[in-house]
Amino acid sequence: MTWSDAPQLPFGPNPGPGRLITIDGLDGSGKTTLTAALRDHLTAAGVPVLTTRLPTTQMRETSFFRLLRDQGRTDLVDPVAFEVAYMVDRIQHCRTVIAPALRDGRTVITDRYALSSIGTLLLRLPAMRRTVLDSLFSEAWFIDLCRHLIRPDVSFVLWTEPETGAQRLHSRPGEADAGFDPLDYAELQRLLLELAAANHMVPVDSGGSPEEVVAVCLEHLDGSRRPAVQRGRA
Repeated sequence: MTWSDAPQLPFGPNPGPGRLITIDGLDGSGKTTLTAALRDHLTAAGVPVLTTRLPTTQMRETSFFRLLRDQGRTDLVDPVAFEVAYMVDRIQHCRTVIAPALRDGRTVITDRYALSSIGTLLLRLPAMRRTVLDSLFSEAWFIDLCRHLIRPDVSFVLWTEPETGAQRLHSRPGEADAGFDPLDYAELQRLLLELAAANHMVPVDSGGSPEEVVAVCLEHLDGSRRPAVQRGRA
């Protein structure tokens, strides 16, 4: 499975003076840890912060999401419908949660964003993987609907060795028996990094200590500040 030309995603403008920071990566790459660490650092510096995640709780509680996550019933869920539902969830979350916070001048940090469907679910459901990834990489509808998502000020894509990701997953409650092929993990991670390179996202090696990872990210945040007059531009 290879794509020679990852698409450029045409995000829409930021509606306010706040900053949008997104963190993508496979499960076990350290997204949740980094989200909390950046929140704590910025809050201590007096920056108003909102943290959130995608897919939303509402999406995770849908019947077909549970069919896939809990039962692996790929025969009952159309892969394209799966990705369309993810996109609807993203767009609605931007409208109702992220955009209002940005207009209020808050910094929003989101655990997963436009690439939120590339995760452990696809590792566990190889029967869906090809169709979903085709949607992300080559389907015109997916690329066009990204216009309804807000352009991040900084996008981080975390990566780590598959063995490290597996160890982190297995340490979580209820995930001790989570199994996946390290080659599959490496393949999905490579595709994420291709998308990152095509969309000016920042790849971050999350294999080091949390302090080291945060330090790298803060350097990019400090360099991303722009005058408010420019922030609404696509």
